[in-house]
Amino acid sequence: MKLEAKQMHFQTLNELIRSAADPDGEVDHCLGQRYVGAGLSAKHVVLHGTPGNALAAYLNGATIVVDGNAQDATGDTMNGGEVVIHSNAGDATGYAMRGGKIFVEGSIGYRAGIHMKA
Repeated sequence: MKLEAKQMHFQTLNELIRSAADPDGEVDHCLGQRYVGAGLSAKHVVLHGTPGNALAAYLNGATIVVDGNAQDATGDTMNGGEVVIHSNAGDATGYAMRGGKIFVEGSIGYRAGIHMKA
């Protein structure tokens, strides 16, 4: 799956990622779309750009790689899986995480890992 996210509404983008038959995907020009990968399992998605708030919220086993920055609340209440950010992440990264892993190559904003359960 290869998607072009430029000017795409976040709900449409998430539906396309979720419904794709191919478990491996790539999204170009991601810019501010919220909730990308929310609740996602059994997929490997590479995002080029800067996804919006709550990236990988409730992630349930998928892998999301960000080739760029991530905004606030990445991995909010994440259950499992992996998020790799090849730049910086915003505030509250890992908020209330229950499982999984988040790797950030650069810096993380204020309150990272607050209320983590695992």
